[in-house]
Amino acid sequence: MRASLVTSEARPGADEDAAGVLGDVAVLLDGAGIPQRFRAGCHHSVAWFSHTLAAHLLARATDPALSLRESLAAAIAEVRALHEHECDLEAGSPSATVVAVRRAGEQLEHLVLCDSSLLLHGRDGTVRRLTDDRVDHLVIPGDAGGPAGGPGTERASRSGGAPRTADEIEALRNAPGGFWLARHEPEAAEEALIGSVPLAELEAVHLVSDGVTRAVDLLGTHTASTLSRALLSAPGEVITQLRAAERDLPEAMRPRKIHDDATALTLRW
Repeated sequence: MRASLVTSEARPGADEDAAGVLGDVAVLLDGAGIPQRFRAGCHHSVAWFSHTLAAHLLARATDPALSLRESLAAAIAEVRALHEHECDLEAGSPSATVVAVRRAGEQLEHLVLCDSSLLLHGRDGTVRRLTDDRVDHLVIPGDAGGPAGGPGTERASRSGGAPRTADEIEALRNAPGGFWLARHEPEAAEEALIGSVPLAELEAVHLVSDGVTRAVDLLGTHTASTLSRALLSAPGEVITQLRAAERDLPEAMRPRKIHDDATALTLRW
């Protein structure tokens, strides 16, 4: 397996995306940039949470006896144990989206939780995008391209309907009928989308944060297919063009934060 990584911080020194490879496992997490009042029970930063959970998930997922869901649940429990003695997690804690893949024999297993994406680039040239889009079906005012740093409280809905308040959205985070992501509840792992695909069918896969898929969902400069091909040939140029397109957005179309952390981890065999 060959891996390449491209990442661009929205703010220098504050990258809330985390990605890595260990053996046959690769993960990407995007820390959720929600207002401080919704994570007031924890003094740790979103970046600390996403990077720490990524490390634990990589270690756990290398155990073939554990499924990817079991690996994520164990990693969440381990990170919770690191700070629950000093933080009131039930009063609000950091969270993150998760994408993970693992080679298992001739199959590539995958897990997706919340709105980061996995792009499966087939040897026949087709590209399939896997995203847990439950958050996109909520009605949230203010951010037509999704929030910087993950599923926060300002996001446009693809389903129509009356806007919800930030507090109403927070009540739907990791709750039945709402949306799920990695926080301090190990049971969130059971909500992750999972599957597998024969490695023989794949040319490459990309684990991408929603800062990268803005090119599709917000900016319209790419489709999933053209984005995947561009990440294979010129990933640095993808980021350069993304940042320029964000700066050029008309004022009325700009999301809550003009720039978001953007990370793409590409694997080939």
